[in-house]
Amino acid sequence: MSAVEKSKILALVAESGLPRRRGLVRLGLPKSTYYRWLRRETEGRLQNQKGGLPTSWNKLRPEEESKILAQARASPELSARQLACMIVDAEGVYVSESTVFRILRREGLVKPAEVVGFKAGKEYHGKTKKPNELWATDCAHLKVVDWGWYYLVTVIDDFSRFILAWDLKSDMAAGSLIDVV
Repeated sequence: MSAVEKSKILALVAESGLPRRRGLVRLGLPKSTYYRWLRRETEGRLQNQKGGLPTSWNKLRPEEESKILAQARASPELSARQLACMIVDAEGVYVSESTVFRILRREGLVKPAEVVGFKAGKEYHGKTKKPNELWATDCAHLKVVDWGWYYLVTVIDDFSRFILAWDLKSDMAAGSLIDVV
């Protein structure tokens, strides 16, 4: 809506002879809008204003990105986390590790992860066919407050997944495992 149209509406409400509230209800104009327009008219700035900031509050400015890239090119041995910390400390620009990583990846400064090793099989190579073919032991660490550490040692049948034996031990030595087996 133009400044002239707003001015006409303000004059219409003022000259209507009705209470302001009733006049605003008939026009379908919220009170907050009317009083905002009235305040702006007295200040001489009734024209429409483009809202918002020129850039988003959480978006890095181009000069901040160039600082990140310059620092990354000057110190290629640093990780994204180290770069983020260095930039926060030295430049006074807050930037998260993930943002630094995304910028570096976009610019091709992060090498892709190397896949090392082999794929896991769908099944164990020596699958058991009956109970008591293969037993497995496991040990869980338990901290009991004001008592110390204890270790739950278990022996499990691989085929049936039943716990064959268990005991609570005060240490995790080989003798403790042998006692349970």
